[in-house]
Amino acid sequence: MFKSLGERSLNFGFSGMENQTSIFTRVNGWASQSGAINLGQGFPDSAPPALLLDAVGEALQENYYQYVPSFGLLGLRNQISTIWKEDFGVNLNPETQITITAGATQALHDAISSLVQAGDEVLLLDPAYDSYAPVVLQVGAIPVRIPMEFSLLSGFYLNWDRIRDAIGSNTKLWIINNPHNPTGYCLNASDYKEIDHIMNQNPGLHLLGDEVYAYLVFEGKFRSFLDFGDWKERVLVVHSFGKTYHCTGWKLGYAAGSFNWNQKLRSRHEYNVFCVNSLMQRSFEIYLPKDTNRSAIADYYLEQRNYLLSLLEGKPIGYIPVQGTYFQWIDLSFLNKEISDVELAKEWALNAGCAMIPFSPFMENTHSSRSLLMRLCFAKSKEKMDKGMKNLYQYLGI
Repeated sequence: MFKSLGERSLNFGFSGMENQTSIFTRVNGWASQSGAINLGQGFPDSAPPALLLDAVGEALQENYYQYVPSFGLLGLRNQISTIWKEDFGVNLNPETQITITAGATQALHDAISSLVQAGDEVLLLDPAYDSYAPVVLQVGAIPVRIPMEFSLLSGFYLNWDRIRDAIGSNTKLWIINNPHNPTGYCLNASDYKEIDHIMNQNPGLHLLGDEVYAYLVFEGKFRSFLDFGDWKERVLVVHSFGKTYHCTGWKLGYAAGSFNWNQKLRSRHEYNVFCVNSLMQRSFEIYLPKDTNRSAIADYYLEQRNYLLSLLEGKPIGYIPVQGTYFQWIDLSFLNKEISDVELAKEWALNAGCAMIPFSPFMENTHSSRSLLMRLCFAKSKEKMDKGMKNLYQYLGI
């Protein structure tokens, strides 16, 4: 039975997490210390498209060194508006419904903190990307975590009865990551129907869509939360250029959707970063009309995923091919070890020559012991994936 609100607030596994080092920093530190192959953090090995690099050079020649408008270059916002019409069939006003941000993380932070207040409940689907809960806690709101169902036969899926039961009068915000990191799950037609029903039945509920992997879908069809008309003024979505164009370190993204929510976000954004890297904004403004990368990126990562799966074949490691993102989960129940996934990740990064991300930091403590799960990133070169897994198999003797 689902826990009461009092138990949820007392038993929340991330209390104080905002003062701790993230799992990414820890795993990267262990890998750097030992020289392990890092198949953990989700940054691609591939270079950005050549035309994008050309656009950076062109922007440099135009002397884009100074501040630009706080909410982003209007030319870039116009390009994003055109893409949304072409790719998703959604009309967005570039002046009022799109805000350029310093990557998706800043957009998520300002979207959450501009909407919820102390005492509000925020619904998260466990495992949840680890940047959500700390922001919710910072503003004094209450994260309510609903575990995704999991089995080795079916992978991850959503328990809609549990989700509906978790929504109460204090539930202000629902954060959904689709495609989902770290599980690789993509919402299907039945899921979209349930979401539509819940949003219509709860007029005080807002939805924040983390859609940074929108172009990395291998099975099914991606549908943005902005494609639902009846509750569009209660929806904001976040996108990132880094995931699609192999430039995560450039930290360029945007928030799009609700006019009213965008204005609240902008009031935070203006006094947070004021404006975002002018050179990168101009570069994408030049590049996007020529872009062919986003239409081909899913095929590229499908090949990458399948290569990683070929390295897992014939081994006792459990997995089901992910439907999207560039992450593959693996189940390590065969080890029969009384060890946490974080301890195992540390052991492997320091001693086995292979670093990966454990699942438990994405989950409430009471949910995280069901299976021993790790996340592998297949946005790495085939040589790196091959070397990392060979190191691990040699260490394990399999």
